[in-house]
Amino acid sequence: MDRSFVPLALVSVFLLMSTDTSQVTAANMRTFIEAVRRKAAVVYVGSVKEVRLLTRTKFDIKSRALIDVLAVARGAGNAREATVEYSSYDDKTPMLEGGPQYQLRPGVKVVIFANSFASTIPPGYLLQGSRDELLQRVVALRDSLSRMSPDQLRVNEINEEDRRIQLELYEKLSAYLRTSK
Repeated sequence: MDRSFVPLALVSVFLLMSTDTSQVTAANMRTFIEAVRRKAAVVYVGSVKEVRLLTRTKFDIKSRALIDVLAVARGAGNAREATVEYSSYDDKTPMLEGGPQYQLRPGVKVVIFANSFASTIPPGYLLQGSRDELLQRVVALRDSLSRMSPDQLRVNEINEEDRRIQLELYEKLSAYLRTSK
Protein backbone atom coordinates (compact mmCIF):
# COMPACT_ATOMS: atom_id res chain seq x y z
CA MET A 1 0.00 0.00 0.00
CA ASP A 2 2.85 2.42 0.77
CA ARG A 3 4.40 1.74 -2.65
CA SER A 4 1.27 2.89 -4.50
CA PHE A 5 0.98 6.00 -2.32
CA VAL A 6 4.41 7.43 -3.20
CA PRO A 7 3.87 7.63 -6.99
CA LEU A 8 0.39 9.04 -6.45
CA ALA A 9 1.77 11.71 -4.10
CA LEU A 10 4.51 12.61 -6.59
CA VAL A 11 2.01 12.94 -9.43
CA SER A 12 -0.23 15.13 -7.25
CA VAL A 13 2.67 17.42 -6.33
CA PHE A 14 3.71 17.66 -9.97
CA LEU A 15 0.17 18.58 -11.06
CA LEU A 16 -0.11 21.26 -8.38
CA MET A 17 3.24 22.74 -9.35
CA SER A 18 2.37 22.81 -13.05
CA THR A 19 -1.09 24.38 -12.61
CA ASP A 20 -1.55 27.97 -13.74
CA THR A 21 -2.21 29.67 -10.39
CA SER A 22 -4.01 32.64 -11.93
CA GLN A 23 -6.79 30.32 -13.09
CA VAL A 24 -6.92 28.47 -9.77
CA THR A 25 -7.21 31.74 -7.89
CA ALA A 26 -9.91 33.04 -10.23
CA ALA A 27 -11.89 29.83 -9.91
CA ASN A 28 -11.74 29.91 -6.11
CA MET A 29 -12.35 33.62 -5.69
CA ARG A 30 -15.90 33.67 -7.03
CA THR A 31 -16.33 37.43 -6.96
CA PHE A 32 -13.61 37.90 -9.53
CA ILE A 33 -14.99 35.72 -12.32
CA GLU A 34 -16.67 37.33 -15.29
CA ALA A 35 -19.96 35.47 -14.66
CA VAL A 36 -20.50 37.52 -11.49
CA ARG A 37 -20.23 40.76 -13.45
CA ARG A 38 -22.30 39.33 -16.33
CA LYS A 39 -25.18 38.29 -14.04
CA ALA A 40 -25.44 41.69 -12.34
CA ALA A 41 -28.89 43.10 -13.09
CA VAL A 42 -27.68 46.64 -12.41
CA VAL A 43 -24.36 48.24 -13.34
CA TYR A 44 -23.76 51.90 -12.63
CA VAL A 45 -21.15 54.59 -12.11
CA GLY A 46 -21.58 56.73 -9.04
CA SER A 47 -20.01 58.91 -6.40
CA VAL A 48 -20.12 58.00 -2.71
CA LYS A 49 -22.27 60.61 -0.98
CA GLU A 50 -22.40 59.24 2.56
CA VAL A 51 -21.18 56.19 4.52
CA ARG A 52 -22.88 54.86 7.65
CA LEU A 53 -21.65 52.22 10.05
CA LEU A 54 -24.35 49.59 10.60
CA THR A 55 -22.66 47.09 12.92
CA ARG A 56 -19.18 46.34 14.15
CA THR A 57 -17.83 43.06 15.47
CA LYS A 58 -14.34 41.97 16.33
CA PHE A 59 -14.04 40.50 12.85
CA ASP A 60 -16.12 42.67 10.52
CA ILE A 61 -17.70 46.06 9.93
CA LYS A 62 -21.03 46.25 8.09
CA SER A 63 -21.54 49.60 6.39
CA ARG A 64 -24.05 51.22 4.07
CA ALA A 65 -23.09 53.75 1.42
CA LEU A 66 -25.44 56.22 -0.24
CA ILE A 67 -24.36 56.64 -3.85
CA ASP A 68 -25.17 59.47 -6.26
CA VAL A 69 -25.80 57.59 -9.50
CA LEU A 70 -24.00 59.37 -12.34
CA ALA A 71 -24.68 56.89 -15.17
CA VAL A 72 -26.51 53.60 -15.58
CA ALA A 73 -24.84 51.08 -17.90
CA ARG A 74 -27.29 48.23 -17.23
CA GLY A 75 -30.63 48.13 -15.46
CA ALA A 76 -34.13 49.42 -15.65
CA GLY A 77 -35.06 52.85 -14.41
CA ASN A 78 -33.37 56.16 -14.05
CA ALA A 79 -32.20 56.03 -10.43
CA ARG A 80 -30.56 59.16 -9.03
CA GLU A 81 -29.42 57.46 -5.83
CA ALA A 82 -28.48 53.95 -4.78
CA THR A 83 -27.55 52.25 -1.56
CA VAL A 84 -25.12 49.44 -1.12
CA GLU A 85 -24.31 47.48 2.02
CA TYR A 86 -20.84 46.05 2.25
CA SER A 87 -18.19 44.62 4.54
CA SER A 88 -15.34 46.88 5.60
CA TYR A 89 -12.28 47.03 7.84
CA ASP A 90 -10.16 49.58 9.70
CA ASP A 91 -7.36 49.83 12.28
CA LYS A 92 -9.40 48.03 14.95
CA THR A 93 -11.01 45.44 12.67
CA PRO A 94 -8.51 43.71 10.38
CA MET A 95 -9.19 42.76 6.79
CA LEU A 96 -10.70 39.27 6.39
CA GLU A 97 -9.05 36.73 4.13
CA GLY A 98 -11.02 35.71 1.06
CA GLY A 99 -13.98 38.06 1.37
CA PRO A 100 -14.64 41.19 -0.61
CA GLN A 101 -14.25 44.19 1.69
CA TYR A 102 -14.16 47.86 0.81
CA GLN A 103 -13.26 51.15 2.44
CA LEU A 104 -15.57 53.65 0.81
CA ARG A 105 -15.31 57.36 1.58
CA PRO A 106 -17.48 60.30 0.51
CA GLY A 107 -16.41 61.66 -2.86
CA VAL A 108 -14.90 58.41 -4.13
CA LYS A 109 -16.12 57.30 -7.56
CA VAL A 110 -17.42 53.73 -7.93
CA VAL A 111 -18.52 51.30 -10.61
CA ILE A 112 -20.94 48.82 -9.04
CA PHE A 113 -22.25 45.50 -10.36
CA ALA A 114 -25.27 44.58 -8.18
CA ASN A 115 -28.73 43.02 -8.09
CA SER A 116 -30.49 46.37 -7.67
CA PHE A 117 -30.01 50.04 -6.83
CA ALA A 118 -30.92 49.21 -3.22
CA SER A 119 -28.59 46.32 -2.60
CA THR A 120 -28.78 44.88 0.89
CA ILE A 121 -26.40 42.12 -0.02
CA PRO A 122 -22.78 42.84 -0.87
CA PRO A 123 -22.31 43.96 -4.45
CA GLY A 124 -21.25 41.31 -6.92
CA TYR A 125 -18.30 43.45 -7.86
CA LEU A 126 -17.22 46.96 -6.98
CA LEU A 127 -14.48 49.18 -8.36
CA GLN A 128 -13.48 52.38 -6.56
CA GLY A 129 -11.07 55.23 -7.18
CA SER A 130 -10.67 58.34 -9.26
CA ARG A 131 -12.28 58.65 -12.70
CA ASP A 132 -8.93 57.87 -14.35
CA GLU A 133 -8.34 54.82 -12.11
CA LEU A 134 -11.82 53.49 -12.87
CA LEU A 135 -11.27 54.02 -16.58
CA GLN A 136 -8.00 52.07 -16.43
CA ARG A 137 -9.62 49.20 -14.55
CA VAL A 138 -12.64 49.00 -16.88
CA VAL A 139 -10.33 49.01 -19.91
CA ALA A 140 -8.23 46.27 -18.27
CA LEU A 141 -11.38 44.17 -17.69
CA ARG A 142 -12.41 44.70 -21.33
CA ASP A 143 -8.96 43.82 -22.66
CA SER A 144 -8.68 40.75 -20.46
CA LEU A 145 -12.10 39.53 -21.54
CA SER A 146 -11.38 40.09 -25.23
CA ARG A 147 -8.22 37.94 -24.99
CA MET A 148 -9.78 35.01 -23.09
CA SER A 149 -9.36 31.60 -24.66
CA PRO A 150 -12.27 29.14 -24.75
CA ASP A 151 -10.82 27.43 -21.65
CA GLN A 152 -10.59 30.75 -19.80
CA LEU A 153 -14.19 31.53 -20.75
CA ARG A 154 -15.24 28.23 -19.16
CA VAL A 155 -13.29 29.05 -15.99
CA ASN A 156 -15.10 32.41 -15.92
CA GLU A 157 -18.44 30.61 -16.47
CA ILE A 158 -19.41 32.56 -19.58
CA ASN A 159 -19.82 31.84 -23.29
CA GLU A 160 -19.21 33.83 -26.49
CA GLU A 161 -22.59 35.59 -26.27
CA ASP A 162 -21.83 36.64 -22.67
CA ARG A 163 -18.44 37.91 -23.82
CA ARG A 164 -20.08 40.06 -26.52
CA ILE A 165 -22.59 41.52 -24.04
CA GLN A 166 -19.87 42.26 -21.48
CA LEU A 167 -17.57 43.85 -24.06
CA GLU A 168 -20.43 46.19 -25.02
CA LEU A 169 -20.96 47.00 -21.33
CA TYR A 170 -17.27 47.78 -20.80
CA GLU A 171 -17.30 49.99 -23.91
CA LYS A 172 -20.32 51.89 -22.53
CA LEU A 173 -18.65 52.32 -19.12
CA SER A 174 -15.33 53.43 -20.60
CA ALA A 175 -17.07 55.90 -22.96
CA TYR A 176 -18.85 57.48 -19.98
CA LEU A 177 -15.67 57.62 -17.88
CA ARG A 178 -13.70 59.19 -20.75
CA THR A 179 -16.21 62.00 -21.18
CA SER A 180 -17.11 62.67 -17.52
CA LYS A 181 -15.27 65.05 -15.25
